[in-house]
Amino acid sequence: MPGGSLLIFVGHVSVDKIRNVWGERVQLGGAALYAALGAKTIHENVKLVTAVGRDFKHISFLHSNFPGSKIKVVNMPTSKFTISYTEAFRARYVGVEVGAGAAIKVSDLPQPWIREGNLIHLAPMRPPKVERFIERIRAQSPRVWVSMHTSPDYLEVPEYRRVLRRLASRVDLFVVNDHEALTLTGAGSLIHAIQTLKARRLAVTLGQIGAIIVEEGKLQLIPALSGLTPTPKDTTGAGDVWCGALLAAYLQTGDWVRAVAAACTLSALKCMGWGFEKIVNLRFKDLDELTLHVLRLREDRAQRTLREFVG
Repeated sequence: MPGGSLLIFVGHVSVDKIRNVWGERVQLGGAALYAALGAKTIHENVKLVTAVGRDFKHISFLHSNFPGSKIKVVNMPTSKFTISYTEAFRARYVGVEVGAGAAIKVSDLPQPWIREGNLIHLAPMRPPKVERFIERIRAQSPRVWVSMHTSPDYLEVPEYRRVLRRLASRVDLFVVNDHEALTLTGAGSLIHAIQTLKARRLAVTLGQIGAIIVEEGKLQLIPALSGLTPTPKDTTGAGDVWCGALLAAYLQTGDWVRAVAAACTLSALKCMGWGFEKIVNLRFKDLDELTLHVLRLREDRAQRTLREFVG
């Protein structure tokens, strides 16, 4: 795939209140933003399509990181999510205010961007809206690569589950985690869920284990880099970063094994700090540079441990 291709992320930018074992923080978030930042570490030409309220105070951050993006400012409050985590970092959405996110429209996706060679990723939004985006993209340029992932919130509604199962076969890559795959299909085992989901190409994330890629009926388990974040600081957006990094790495290499490895690595790096503070300034010209960055982190950690021991 050409390096000059646009990687376009459509979906929410939000302000999140996060509570976990380390404390409480209010920080910039949203699935589309996390995914776009994950992709930006590897691929330069990343664009956002989103909507924020007039109360949003980080417009300059969005424009400086994603110049030329379609960022609509509307007369509604910016999307806000309150997320509480257990000690095992299981998320519970305490408050959901979609706000300006509801104003994202199919017409906001610029027509010139819908062309073969570009990649459009649809971050979690209401499934009927996602379906309208897919219909418009396919009508204009049937060969544009389209990928998507969803959110547990949307899986609670039976009608939404039906729409998502239908969309799985209409996009080039459908991404879920293991729990979402089980909920979406009602299957009793992950193997059965994978067999039930009729997708052109399916990625099932397995947390610290890695991911399963299913392509042309062939199933491949790709292990993750383990031990990088034995004690995470904040897991918010980890799955979104994984999606963005996966797409950017695949765009660069055309190799799913290397792409999954890069996605798992960047997702783990993200979890080492609050929000996206650990990845926002990272830029790698290729995946070898990402590997070297991880090796340097490992060496630094080993040196600090030795100094602490000697001290």
